[in-house]
Amino acid sequence: MVRVEDLNITFFHMPKNAGSSIEKWLDTNLDADVYINDLRHASPDSLAPMFGDFGWSFCCVRNPWDRMVSWYNFFRGQGKIHTCFNDWIEACFDPSQHTAKYIKPINEQMSFVREVDYVIRYENLVEDFKVVQEKTNCFEPIGHHNKSNRTKYLDYYENNHHIKKVEEYFAEEIEFFGYKYGE
Repeated sequence: MVRVEDLNITFFHMPKNAGSSIEKWLDTNLDADVYINDLRHASPDSLAPMFGDFGWSFCCVRNPWDRMVSWYNFFRGQGKIHTCFNDWIEACFDPSQHTAKYIKPINEQMSFVREVDYVIRYENLVEDFKVVQEKTNCFEPIGHHNKSNRTKYLDYYENNHHIKKVEEYFAEEIEFFGYKYGE
């Protein structure tokens, strides 16, 4: 979570959704309080008792198939995963293998989406972020932080079984945002 008290604006940072880039922009260009560790990726519901009014709030969502690849690459880059993507994703959707944070599907996005005033789509970040720039009256361009060196997400899925697993798990947000595999 990032709070811009003077403007009564709150950004809810979901992992692997351009959150570090947005967080950095808010911290660099505005007088923002950046909450780290336990509060960094907390949902609006979980923070409401501590903060009450979030003012104007926003978050960023991402195509779930792409987001799962980003999640995988994040932990692989940290040396916590030593397997191919397809073996990893199979383990993610097998509760008996949920032994660590990095062997679980990334959190669903709808718990954030339902509670905010505005939703940026990762796939349209620069254009959608203009609303935040207008709201803050700051028109500095948003940078790209935490960029991974990988190919497009379509290169990772070797079979329809894994595509379907992601589709079933994230069904609500896929339907809500009209995401389709390959778009």
